[in-house]
Amino acid sequence: MKKIYLLCVLGLLTALAPVVNNMFSPAMPAMAAAFGCEQASVQLGLTAAMLGLALGQLVIGPWSDRSGRRKPLLWSLALLVVASVACALAPGIASFVALRAVQGLAAGGGIVIARSVATDISHGTDLIKTLAFINVFNGLAPIVTPMVGGALTSTMGWQGPMAGMLVVAVILLVACLWVNESLPAERRVSHDLHTTLLLYKEVLGNRPCIYTILHQGAALAVLFGNIAVTPFLVTHYGYAPSAIGYALGANGIFTAIGAGAAAAMGSGERGMRITSAGLLSSSIAMAAALSGDLGFWPYEVCISVMLFFVGVTLTSSSGHAMESARHQAGTASALLGAVGFIAGAIVAPLMGLGNMLISATVVYAAAAALTHVFGHLALERKTHPTNHDAQL
Repeated sequence: MKKIYLLCVLGLLTALAPVVNNMFSPAMPAMAAAFGCEQASVQLGLTAAMLGLALGQLVIGPWSDRSGRRKPLLWSLALLVVASVACALAPGIASFVALRAVQGLAAGGGIVIARSVATDISHGTDLIKTLAFINVFNGLAPIVTPMVGGALTSTMGWQGPMAGMLVVAVILLVACLWVNESLPAERRVSHDLHTTLLLYKEVLGNRPCIYTILHQGAALAVLFGNIAVTPFLVTHYGYAPSAIGYALGANGIFTAIGAGAAAAMGSGERGMRITSAGLLSSSIAMAAALSGDLGFWPYEVCISVMLFFVGVTLTSSSGHAMESARHQAGTASALLGAVGFIAGAIVAPLMGLGNMLISATVVYAAAAALTHVFGHLALERKTHPTNHDAQL
């Protein structure tokens, strides 16, 4: 029972990204009206949070390798509580955007430590099962959070989603008071903070780990690309704006199914191979659906299949990357999370360049191809280690 409690807490922590981002999205038009600014200015709140999520994982991951998991986790959640209150009270768009970066940074700490704790308590196939369990929360959150954000916006205005984030932060902070330290002192790195940050150099030199992280980042480009383009495709094909939430919610179901199904595929390597082949083949069907302008439903079928494979590798590649850098789990987890958000920041504006259907076709095809290439390099390295790897 105690382990189930811990896994549920870890699952909720991994879902902080959609809580911070997807819950906020429905409030953007109301916020633009309230602050009397352009919608593009409000969208900077989304950009700032994404950058904060990446930075938070890069900084707090190594900190947790040095000081243990519990202390950085509690500080991150306390900061998330304060930032959520401050966001709700922001007097203008400029201060709101700055506070959203802080909010993202704090949420990033919770995400990176959740993966690190999972690695501390699990090994091998058990780690894959643990990550599959907690990633189901991360897959379901994008289904629930936009609907919750919309309901809160309707009743409370743009501050409603901020209040929702505050409630989630308080619940998690209280829940984590009963979470024990998972990294004993003898397994922590004993360097000062500067030297701890140099762990990134060690992880960056771990080629199987880095190629696996890039493999997942390329796959996540499909996920973030879908989030960026679906609202425009819904209106392009003549559906009401209210259908956007339903479409994104349905897509999220397939990501969650894939994340859970990865546990049944055995090793992380096998899940990565399945994802590489699946995304590559389904991207061909996607290219036909978009370039031929066949309609929204052919697109929806293709993206649902692609997102299933994205869900598979969210679990499989996470397990493989963390196993490849077990002694620097916090640092590896930080890079794993940050690369995904960086991929999202790159992909989102590309989906709208020129002809939307053509640009989306190119982005999806490129993401699938890169997923395949990086997956092959990661697994090839595992099968044929370099002399450096063999010496280690």
